[in-house]
Amino acid sequence: MNCISRRLAEWLCCAACVAAFYRGDSLAQSSSSEVASQPIATTSAQPRLPAVKLSGNYFEHNGKQFIPVGVNWVPAKAAMQWPYQWDPTAIEADFAQMHQLGVNTVRVDLVWSWFEPRPGDFNPEAFQQLSFLSALANRYKIYLNPMLLTGGEVGEAYWDVPYRNGRDPQSDPYMLELETDFASELSSRFAKDSAIFAWDLTDEPPYWISANASDAAAINWTRLISSAIRRNDSLHPLVVGTSMQDLEHGPFRPDNIEKEVDFFSIHPYTIYKPKLYPDAMLSERQTYGAAFQTALSGGAGRPVMLSEVGSTSSQYAPEAIAKYERTTFYSALGAGTNGFLLWCYTDAAPSQYGKVPYSRSPNETQFGIVTWDRVERPAAKMLTAFSKMADSLDLEGIEPAPAEAAILVPDEWSKPYGDASHFGLTGPEIAPYTSQDEGGAVIGQPLPSNPTDDDARLVGAWLSSYILARRTGLKPAFPREFADWQSYPMLVLPSPLTSEQSWLIHLHSDFWSKARSYVENGGALYASLSADAAIPEMEGLFGARLVDHMPVQQVTLKVVAPFGNLKPGETFTYSASSGAFDQWAATLEVNGGEVIAVDQDGRPALVAHQLGKGKTLLCAYPIESYLANLPSAFEGKDRTDRIYQSLQEWAGVKRTVWTDQISVEAAALNAADHGYIVLVNHSAELKHVTLSSSLPIKALRRAAASDGHDLGRQSSGWQIDVQAYDAEVLSWK
Repeated sequence: MNCISRRLAEWLCCAACVAAFYRGDSLAQSSSSEVASQPIATTSAQPRLPAVKLSGNYFEHNGKQFIPVGVNWVPAKAAMQWPYQWDPTAIEADFAQMHQLGVNTVRVDLVWSWFEPRPGDFNPEAFQQLSFLSALANRYKIYLNPMLLTGGEVGEAYWDVPYRNGRDPQSDPYMLELETDFASELSSRFAKDSAIFAWDLTDEPPYWISANASDAAAINWTRLISSAIRRNDSLHPLVVGTSMQDLEHGPFRPDNIEKEVDFFSIHPYTIYKPKLYPDAMLSERQTYGAAFQTALSGGAGRPVMLSEVGSTSSQYAPEAIAKYERTTFYSALGAGTNGFLLWCYTDAAPSQYGKVPYSRSPNETQFGIVTWDRVERPAAKMLTAFSKMADSLDLEGIEPAPAEAAILVPDEWSKPYGDASHFGLTGPEIAPYTSQDEGGAVIGQPLPSNPTDDDARLVGAWLSSYILARRTGLKPAFPREFADWQSYPMLVLPSPLTSEQSWLIHLHSDFWSKARSYVENGGALYASLSADAAIPEMEGLFGARLVDHMPVQQVTLKVVAPFGNLKPGETFTYSASSGAFDQWAATLEVNGGEVIAVDQDGRPALVAHQLGKGKTLLCAYPIESYLANLPSAFEGKDRTDRIYQSLQEWAGVKRTVWTDQISVEAAALNAADHGYIVLVNHSAELKHVTLSSSLPIKALRRAAASDGHDLGRQSSGWQIDVQAYDAEVLSWK
């Protein structure tokens, strides 16, 4: 068959399948292996998928909340060339297998240049192919999550349009016009297609070809594309498929796009962030990655979906990948993540290894949960089990339990560049304030680049505090500096939030008077310091003041007074870099506070203070940063979490659910009189767990149990075994 005849046959097959579906006929009902070798059959009517909307934290269809579980789809043999190497039989075989694996949502790249090969000239074949995918989605009950303007995808590739001509796709006026027109065209054609789960505006912006991506460009781009869709389509939720923008202070970070989208996306590829995660893939810190990003992004005010995560069998054992992904999923579930998509469905076929992008990105060749010839890997079995569990949950009225601890996000970090609403200035200015640090004040002066080192310092401390709080049984949240953080029982402020070196990563000077009121009214406040600490009028808040700073290398904190669970004589040890100013000690003079621990030279290291109805605990060392810089920090015997727990106990901060094993986290998803408790073992060993809770639990059972047997409660709590890198979901009433 010649090329023209082959394309005509493929086209007729595609058109016939779509037409058959919309007549009420079905697509193939064969197994995936049979489908791969047989034409698509049409026999009986198939219902269409119900439309999806957000209902609280979770998605809803047919009046019932559900959790999207699935994969990103790039075909094995055709890879990103699948639209123009069209093989409807192979595509249906993929959908058939994904259905068998429990997939209910699939994320799909739409290559813009295929839909619009020339400006304003739309390709009818591309739209017909998307209709074919929609028909498959209905047949196999798998929602589509299309990415409209796929640029970067698979390794270092950027899938360009031939008419860009060097223009920036996220700031150039002509490119913005074309992109909004395309988004409008696509959304108008599929505005009522209920098989589409949500529109993902693009994958992992800013594009690498957008060399000068700025906050303003990201906000404008998102606003324009979302408005173009909303002009025609009010049915489908909107999201931008961001990757690490929340960790890197990127222009597409959640705070910048919150007004334009319905939910946030995270891609917590911890294996590719070795400075933030200096650990093995199977480690406590890495398996907390998705939950951490859910909490951090969610603090900007939208629900969070995990749109990509995974690991490659070209670098890691498939069995280890399944354990990593399982622990990551369940930890994120407990944190409130509302959807779970792995990268990706299949490996690339060996025929792709000699072609870009795979020839340049060997790691990308084997991310699949199935091999290129559809053999299931352990991750596929994990996904099937997770999908079955998620489908069994009755989420009516369920929301993630409120957090007990707040880890603050500075306004200067979260706000868009140039926002002066919290500068404290009013009325017209005779001599306008101009910052020498922000850039752009002089003609030709560039806007500031992202201060990578400062951001890494902040995010590393945030992550350490997050894990320490979880080990303590506290659920942390990340409210923004000008949000309602006063409603949380406990406030955690690791250095550099208390510093002065970079305005991006510390709190405003007037924050501390608000903190004092918070404590006086019953709040519990923890703060750590370093050599660059600066806190106005801190003596009244903490019962101690700054005197000087001191370079250190080996740090020992020795408890000298009983405090919560801490006993005199106990020690905590850390390593610091004497050449790094931000790791030096802050030296304190105590006036009104109580010294709980001293350092290796006998100086005050932990100081407790009572103020009004509340309590504070001050640490003279940036211990969270020490842990952030320490490889495998949470795999050894470190118990810094007990410092957090001592304040929690002394201040009487009430926890919702907790365990007696620091590596087994407990999280609650609750309604008024029922809910679920998620236990996650982040360690390599079976853990015999005692679960405790302040919830009004009358009956507790395994959610997946078919015998209806209640777990018996002992005087100390409920006894449960949790396997290594595994989880238990418990139902309570």
